[in-house]
Amino acid sequence: MKVSPENILSIVQNLKSKSHVTVENLLILKNALIDDEKNIEVLLKCYGALRGLVRELTGNIVTKQCAAAGCCCNLALGDSRACLAIAKAAGPYLTVLLDNPVTELAMTCAWTLGNLAGSGSKVCDILVAQGAVTKLCNMLQIYNENLQDAAVYALLHFAYQMEDDFRPEYLQKVLIALSKLEVNATTSRLSFTLSCHVDFKDNMPEELIDKMLATLKLTVKIHSEKCVQSQCNCELLYAIRTLANMDVEVYDIILNYLIQNNLGQVLLEVLNKDSGAVNESLLWLLGNLYNYSPSNYFFVHLSIL
Repeated sequence: MKVSPENILSIVQNLKSKSHVTVENLLILKNALIDDEKNIEVLLKCYGALRGLVRELTGNIVTKQCAAAGCCCNLALGDSRACLAIAKAAGPYLTVLLDNPVTELAMTCAWTLGNLAGSGSKVCDILVAQGAVTKLCNMLQIYNENLQDAAVYALLHFAYQMEDDFRPEYLQKVLIALSKLEVNATTSRLSFTLSCHVDFKDNMPEELIDKMLATLKLTVKIHSEKCVQSQCNCELLYAIRTLANMDVEVYDIILNYLIQNNLGQVLLEVLNKDSGAVNESLLWLLGNLYNYSPSNYFFVHLSIL
């Protein structure tokens, strides 16, 4: 049921005035922020309301903290101006709460930081200075799939916005972590984004190459069975692009793997499928491999299939 603008304004004003705000109020506000962008403006234009939300975020009632973090997460879907204000007011607290033992709270804070980072490099710089990326890198090491997924989501936004300004020490930590995480669409996209970094080739762990190749056959299978051609955004797409960005010294490893696992026919079947983005990326990879070693047995075998 949609809540009236008057009710939303009442909750926002209660935040501003330090009046009693219930968990239910915060949950209503959280949903309202994503239902209508106008509600984001209502909150941000009410002087003191954002500070009140941070007060609830940093309180000692976990249910309220989680609800307030959810409000911040949806607020962070606003424009860059809104995200800048949220990063300055709530960023340090969101970063500290990444270490909270309550999974829901830590996970929501990571998602919020990712949404904020997605608004642009200026906000990223503020959050980096607050220590967000360091803690997100550490979160990748925690044996908790929900926290790891949230950290990958956030780091993807930081890496995409910061490009080559994403520090080499972060790059190295994330790449090492990715070599140990399950391959999915988000981890594959993060791998590809990092493969565009100027320092990628100097920090690429062998384990990541092995992981991507070892799962290549499975990602092809998943793509063939589940992907809608016109909306393909799967792990295969980004795995292929990442492999294409590898150093030429790795191309022998890739070619040997393709030969040993008889993937020539499988890749031809992918090309025959009407999927523009995957086809373009696969042709890009095969073109790079061919230019590196045109007489390789893989291409000799491919030509007679």
